[in-house]
Amino acid sequence: MVIDLVCLTLSLIFFWSTLIVILGLIHPLKRYAQAKENLKFAVLICARNEESVIGLPIKSVKMADYPRDKREIIVLADNCTDATAERARAAGAIVWKKTTPSRGKGDVLAWGIERLRKEGDYDVVAVFDADNVVSHGWFHAANNALQAGETVITGRRFASNGRHSIIAGWYAIYWALMNELSNRVRTTLGLSGKLTGTGFACRMDVINQVGWQTRTLVEDVEFTVQLNLAGGRVAYVPEAEYADEQPEKLHLMWRQLSRWSTGGWQVVWYYFRPWVGRLFHRPSLRLFDCFLCILTGMSVAFILLTNVIAFIWRVSSATEDNFYALRFFCGVFFFVFVMGWLTATIARALSSPRRRPHMITVLTFPIFSLIQSMTVLWALVHPTVRWKPIPHGTSQQKD
Repeated sequence: MVIDLVCLTLSLIFFWSTLIVILGLIHPLKRYAQAKENLKFAVLICARNEESVIGLPIKSVKMADYPRDKREIIVLADNCTDATAERARAAGAIVWKKTTPSRGKGDVLAWGIERLRKEGDYDVVAVFDADNVVSHGWFHAANNALQAGETVITGRRFASNGRHSIIAGWYAIYWALMNELSNRVRTTLGLSGKLTGTGFACRMDVINQVGWQTRTLVEDVEFTVQLNLAGGRVAYVPEAEYADEQPEKLHLMWRQLSRWSTGGWQVVWYYFRPWVGRLFHRPSLRLFDCFLCILTGMSVAFILLTNVIAFIWRVSSATEDNFYALRFFCGVFFFVFVMGWLTATIARALSSPRRRPHMITVLTFPIFSLIQSMTVLWALVHPTVRWKPIPHGTSQQKD
């Protein structure tokens, strides 16, 4: 049956990521030696109307255990209409005001990084969001990895409000999955992790080589693909910890996941042909895995969709046994749910004990995965056309 063959093909993509997880967990994660010199960081904090939280990342960066003359905090105030700029200056940051239209965070970063290249003298650019809290040792951990030969690193991301609600807890599990079962295992195997929007650092010479010219709604994933096409990779550094606030309302979660899914399809559309061409001329397991990592979530969505289509076809066909059709339909969903529970449990166990979300979020996490799959399909017919920021702080609870 054609539908079964389609489902099998999609399953191979899913099982590839499963194989990477198994192999990656067998091997210990690489630890970087203490660097003898300190690189100079330009710390970019993107903000649009974030007056209620902008002091958090600035304060945490200033309190970090790293020489003060080796880090400079620059807030990119993107068309702010509140007191973000004033409060950022009062907290001790330099403020660059962007007044031209922005299609999203990628535009803001491109503008800020280009200004850095013209006006600054930095070794590394680090990127954070306005609601981030940076750990005491983030910069030393990043510096150690970058001095050891890595060119782009991403830290360990936590949900600062992961115990406040089930939805925020789902995000906490999701980031644990990204940390431990995606970025960690791939870095261990010499493959490439994936940037997750914030909490990452990139050497300026890589920026000068690759540039920062993104055009999708997921500038982080897009830059990851660009970097891999250029022969580089993203390395995961778990000691570089940071936390940020997650949505706690269903409609905000749907908005964010829909934007991520739309951006994912944009990346596939823009970069599939260059990826195939580069892979054909210069085969690389790292490059091969880079794109399959993006396709994994999409494959799950289409596995579920083809399962629904197959069930309808079998029930409507006089030649098929309805009981068999129901068993097959339920079996596929049960398998996806079990895999969701299993990976969520492993990710939670590997995460920091003091930041682990409640077990109820593990038990209900397949709901998050199902909603995420729905946004993947929804974005095909109703893509997000305009980037909308997710409100942080007390403003999030007022919508």
